[in-house]
Amino acid sequence: MQPAGRRTNARLARTAVARPPEITGVETMPDTGSGTADITTDLGSGHGSVAGIAQLTEGLVEMRMILLRTLISTVAADVAEVAGLHEAYRTLSDLQPDHPDQISSLLCYPHTGPWLSRVLRRAAGQPDDAPPLWADCAYLGWLAAAASITCRTAGTVRVLIRNGAVMLPTLGLARLDSAEYSGSCELSWTASGALYFTWSNGSIRVDSRTDQSHPAWLPLRWVRAADDEPRIWLDDLDPFRTLMPGQPAPPRLNDTQAQQWQRDFADAWQVLRSNLGQYVAPMRACLTTLTPLSAKPLVASASHTAFDGVGCVYTTAPVDPCQLALTLIHEIQHTKFALLTDQVEMFTPDPACRFYAPWRDDPRPIHGLLHGIYAFFGVTDFWRVHRHSECHGSLQAHADFELWRVQVAGAIAQAQESGLLSADGQRLLGSLTAAMTPWSGEDLPDVARHAATDAAIAHRTFWQVRNLEPDRVGIAELVARWDAGRPATDELPPASLIDQHQIPDHHRRLRLAAQLKTINPVAAEKLSDPHQPEGDRPYLAGYLTEAVALYSRELSSDPLRPQAWAGLSLAGQKMFGGTVFGILNERAEVVARLYEALCPDIEIVDLLRWMSRPAPQPRLSMPPAAS
Repeated sequence: MQPAGRRTNARLARTAVARPPEITGVETMPDTGSGTADITTDLGSGHGSVAGIAQLTEGLVEMRMILLRTLISTVAADVAEVAGLHEAYRTLSDLQPDHPDQISSLLCYPHTGPWLSRVLRRAAGQPDDAPPLWADCAYLGWLAAAASITCRTAGTVRVLIRNGAVMLPTLGLARLDSAEYSGSCELSWTASGALYFTWSNGSIRVDSRTDQSHPAWLPLRWVRAADDEPRIWLDDLDPFRTLMPGQPAPPRLNDTQAQQWQRDFADAWQVLRSNLGQYVAPMRACLTTLTPLSAKPLVASASHTAFDGVGCVYTTAPVDPCQLALTLIHEIQHTKFALLTDQVEMFTPDPACRFYAPWRDDPRPIHGLLHGIYAFFGVTDFWRVHRHSECHGSLQAHADFELWRVQVAGAIAQAQESGLLSADGQRLLGSLTAAMTPWSGEDLPDVARHAATDAAIAHRTFWQVRNLEPDRVGIAELVARWDAGRPATDELPPASLIDQHQIPDHHRRLRLAAQLKTINPVAAEKLSDPHQPEGDRPYLAGYLTEAVALYSRELSSDPLRPQAWAGLSLAGQKMFGGTVFGILNERAEVVARLYEALCPDIEIVDLLRWMSRPAPQPRLSMPPAAS
């Protein structure tokens, strides 16, 4: 869903960074810290309010100014001079008193955050191959130039060309030279809207900043939900837009593709206004940009939010407006939570990835778990309402609602028991729980409820075997008891997390959970993969005996295959009842490691019967936090 950005807490940074004495004129914004209870309660509704988003946006502006001053104070004097950092900062400072909204909008432009994170890391000495640091600092001059063009009728400024281009946020991108070229450029503009770029290798004139005919000028497009709605930038140009790790930047959209984005966005907004109106106003207050991750629609859509690029939804082209509406709900929840956690202490920082997030296959840190909870609250609410629509009134939509309702509630309980939440964090999760409580009484088809339950069991079983390794001494003791004909111990061995790099590729993904949600056998077959366990197909078709036999056969040769244990936990419970197979719901990793030590000389069902005789003591849901 989102790559972790470099985060800086504004209230902490304020005490550590002094404004450079030669730079003045930008007012300090109000401190949001004094109203943490109010803002936490506001977002604890699950969607927040316009006033709450406005308060957090003020804090974001202040934080961006702090980070800019940090950058200017950190880089070497010669780099700052070549990059024109002081000059650009003064321009923003001079414009701010008469044009506060325009300057705040540019400082909050989503890609400003990833740019700042990059150059601050480089200024602090983190190695990077190219381009030179002074060229990477160009973005501040680009922001100042965009502000000047927006706020002043005419003028001239100096900007830097980076990798052959000049980006003017909210306006467009000029491709002036080869990708290897970086240097200085003079930019002039007139009251008629013309732009002039002059640099050592040439000059160009663009008749209008909205001109799409000049080969060197690419105006920034936008979409709009309706004539009375604000523009949302469709940014397929900015060199600092944050893409998924290792993903190359997709090509610029052609006119037809851009027009389709406009239609899909307007229709998606109508879906939200009609069915989930409580999300619309807060979303309008913080959504500024869409960054396409693909030019063509993808059924298996992908989207994310950059923690330091809040306000932008990065997403593949949608197959339909409903898919885009769900993506907007999901990612703007991340945006709101990122704004909140940058300004309010919600938890004790703990980078250890040790929590079970049901929407992920790998363990997550407390920060990631909370982000997922807030995002999937919105996803659950979307399906709660949208499952009754004509376009998605399917059994799968009911199953999606029930699955995420149960999974979010379980994740909240896990976070509340972690010992890491602050008072504000506890308050937020308490409010979300209260908002979700009535959802448990919603009418739901039995078949959808059963499918959601099965998907949850399968994923939890898979996750335990994939990510947890029981204490080896404890497993050895169980082996000795088995060999001696003695009963299993009442207390099963604790488990620790496996290094993610040690997990084989064919153990990493679970296909079955998604197939279970579809309920429709034809749809499930479309999601099949030739590499998934052979037992999955007969299980989905209802042939339990065949499924158990195939799962058991695969586990005899690959005892730690988590996907096979997930399928076996479902098929076995239906065949033999929960008494025998119930232990897989709680301690699947112990069963898998014990079977690995004993197989191929035993039958899995015999092992499970042996282990189910005592009443295993439940372990903590996660290993304890590091001291």
